[in-house]
Amino acid sequence: MKVKEFGTDNEKKIQCSFANKVFERRGLYNMIITAVAVGTRGDVNPLAELGEEMIRRGHEFRILTSEDFRPLIENKGVTFIKLDTDADHVMKYLVTDYKTSFDFVRGMFRLKKENPGFMEQTLNAIKGSDLVMYGTCAAFARHAAEYLNIHCARLFYSPMDPTRQYSLYCDEYDSDKVLKSYDGLPQGMSLMTMIALNGWRRSVGLPRWKLSSRYTEMNGRKVLTFYPTSQVLMPPDPSWGDHIHVTGYWYHPEEAAIGYKEPKELADFLSTGEKPVFVAFGKAESPELAELQFLTLEALKRTGIRAIVQAFQMAEKERINTDKLFFIDSVPYPYIFEKVKAVVHHGGNTTNGMGLRAGLPTLVIALALDQYFYGRMDHRVGCGPKPLYIRKKLCSIEEIADSLKDLVSGKYDAKAQEVSQRIRKENGVVTAADAIEKYVLEKSNE
Repeated sequence: MKVKEFGTDNEKKIQCSFANKVFERRGLYNMIITAVAVGTRGDVNPLAELGEEMIRRGHEFRILTSEDFRPLIENKGVTFIKLDTDADHVMKYLVTDYKTSFDFVRGMFRLKKENPGFMEQTLNAIKGSDLVMYGTCAAFARHAAEYLNIHCARLFYSPMDPTRQYSLYCDEYDSDKVLKSYDGLPQGMSLMTMIALNGWRRSVGLPRWKLSSRYTEMNGRKVLTFYPTSQVLMPPDPSWGDHIHVTGYWYHPEEAAIGYKEPKELADFLSTGEKPVFVAFGKAESPELAELQFLTLEALKRTGIRAIVQAFQMAEKERINTDKLFFIDSVPYPYIFEKVKAVVHHGGNTTNGMGLRAGLPTLVIALALDQYFYGRMDHRVGCGPKPLYIRKKLCSIEEIADSLKDLVSGKYDAKAQEVSQRIRKENGVVTAADAIEKYVLEKSNE
């Protein structure tokens, strides 16, 4: 197949095959890995952490994503490539507006409409790569990689491969019902692809994507797959095979707190009274989330629990510090997690992992299905109360107050410390980097 030319002359210079590279380290050639990320900071930051490790090993790592994340990526020494997506729109369409599966699909098509040149940008970005990495919302990168005959790796922050053990779509565990809950997922992904990308595939000479086509395979081989989460919460299914890796989290949390200067007011609050909880609502915006912040504050006042609160949607005049409540803006989570006795948040994979790593009992008030999944798993392993799920209906002040009292009752403290020790033994970025080197080397020798 004749490959179309995209990009500048400088970009074309890097288009060399894996076999022709001359830089060698420990028997391994240097690689070019390009990750494509459409999502929030929680989707991008783990890739930047992985990229830092791959660069340390002598490889090149690039991330194609929204301009909003350029500083985060470049501060890690990773190459940033701009994708014309609006990070605020991604948050709105795929998180705050996400109530049903149809909402998610509609959000994806709205993003596609906002950037009609996304496939050309992706082709330019991944040319010359030895491996292309992508997640759920960037599955279009798989098709660009297929066109350029580049190996792929899938990346998910919640379970997408069928198992009897657990599921996003079923509250039960270890049953045939759990396994069956995955049945519609491959067909759903394929149907979206047929609608969104078959026109492009036809235009470049690729065969049309079918309902029976699968993202789990490419050119007849299983696709390398990563879950950058802890095996404590998501133990790998033995039936998956060795191409699927639950690696542990991709972060170096201790680095995030370096150089942070604690405000005097915060130090004073921490030094008086009992240890507080930390309540983090994130930066997503919607009327429902604004209402949730109000309800949670009322629940804190009713219970008398001391708390440090991060509430970006709350007006400045409403954020009044007292001996029980302290409002804070941006703060490194690894720093503040060492100062509190429990944490309340939406349940994003990385934030959840940082809290558990710090040994904190955790209450998840989830916006989205993946967040609810991690809240369920936290509860299942004994690290916190049952999660509250606000995807379809806000919880009441009474429900939040009861969960807060349960959170600080002490019954989750010992288990949270045990889980912390297990998570600290994992090294997700090293495990993932090892797997990538092994995979690409094996493919290059085939």
